[in-house]
Amino acid sequence: MMARFCKLSQRLMRAMAIFAGLVFALAGTASAAELLDVRFGPGKDQTRIVFDLNGAPRYFVSGDDLGAGRIFVDFESLEGAGSAKTGMGHVAAARFASEGRGVRAVLELKKTAKIKEVFVIEPSSGVTKHRLVIDLVTADKAGLLASLPVRKDDIAAIIEQVTGDAPAQETPAQVAEADIPPTPSVKEKVIVPPVAAKDEKKVVVIDPGHGGRDPGSQGQSGTYERVTTMAAAEKLAELLKARGGYEVVLTRTSDKDDRILPSQRDELARREALARKAGADLFISLHADAISQHAVRGASVYTLSEGSTARSAKVAKSQGDYQVYDVNLKEYDSVVGDILFDKAQDTTMTKSSKFAELLIENLAGKTPMLNRSHRKGDLRVLLAPDVPAVLLEMAFISNAKDEANLNSPVWRSRTMGAVADSIDAYFEAESRQRQAQLAPAAGQ
Repeated sequence: MMARFCKLSQRLMRAMAIFAGLVFALAGTASAAELLDVRFGPGKDQTRIVFDLNGAPRYFVSGDDLGAGRIFVDFESLEGAGSAKTGMGHVAAARFASEGRGVRAVLELKKTAKIKEVFVIEPSSGVTKHRLVIDLVTADKAGLLASLPVRKDDIAAIIEQVTGDAPAQETPAQVAEADIPPTPSVKEKVIVPPVAAKDEKKVVVIDPGHGGRDPGSQGQSGTYERVTTMAAAEKLAELLKARGGYEVVLTRTSDKDDRILPSQRDELARREALARKAGADLFISLHADAISQHAVRGASVYTLSEGSTARSAKVAKSQGDYQVYDVNLKEYDSVVGDILFDKAQDTTMTKSSKFAELLIENLAGKTPMLNRSHRKGDLRVLLAPDVPAVLLEMAFISNAKDEANLNSPVWRSRTMGAVADSIDAYFEAESRQRQAQLAPAAGQ
């Protein structure tokens, strides 16, 4: 019972985070702001970062402790994303990337700092631009994580729907109308007490690409992709189980698995659905690439492309599975439901990108990598809106050296060890940030 309660509480908090930004989204569509410049004002122990914008910004600040630390500023409806820029003071560099339906500014820290204050200066005294200001002061990584803002959105109806175990006090009239589903509301404050779940195992779903009647690509020496992905998946599962703290689920267990469906489309849908049903905290699909130019070799990591979000919602609706984190979005107004789905997918894509970056960092030096290692695509197995997911092309089976690696137990152990290290690092970073954010609330 306690394990179930911990898992439920964890899903509640994930839902709270996933639906962050809903209030802004429901407030109406504002005209897009334009980023004009990013400026830095360094001091002895502090740095001021100023984003100059032509229009009021809609944003949220977050971050992680990778390297000396990173601060993310997610802008909604931002035009003029800008190019990379060398930083000053605590900031080594600023770069920009499209994320979901907005733009993410990534501030790479040169030395660890915490956020002292974030505020917007509106146009005044002849200054026509808006200025988003972030003040940093020197601190350790714990201070950085603790200083990251926490959004608490008004999603009372969603929380009630997910829990179901702790009904609020009802009046006789409410009891009489218990059979009438209430209209979901987003205007009631909800406080969810933090619950520690130290012993809760993370669910990792490993997908050995292809299998059964679908052999995948074939190497010059006759090696089938389905065989190499199965061997790699088994090794990764073995490593994760040995480390403890993980519940490992494989989408197939052999090339003769009866669960493998004759239609590739249906089979890919089955694997994505399996991950969601298992309550996966992370999904990784293993593949081996192939190309007619046999000299090309190296690994790459795919995450879902921004343009695939509409397809994800369409697929979910067509399958009668229009929900995120056990919240049935069909019970909401169509506009609200679509917004919640989009928010969930945007956040999931951000988490997927974070894991992809860790994966690329840990694989470097362990196996050859493509120059542009992080790629994006409209891939069916990555469409789950509430499961962070990546597809790892381990190597090019069409390259003789890569094919030999794919068949090598030594290479397999080293490479899957790097993948396991990335999974550890991903969940450790998630845990540290969550605990740092909860610490002030726990002490109140």
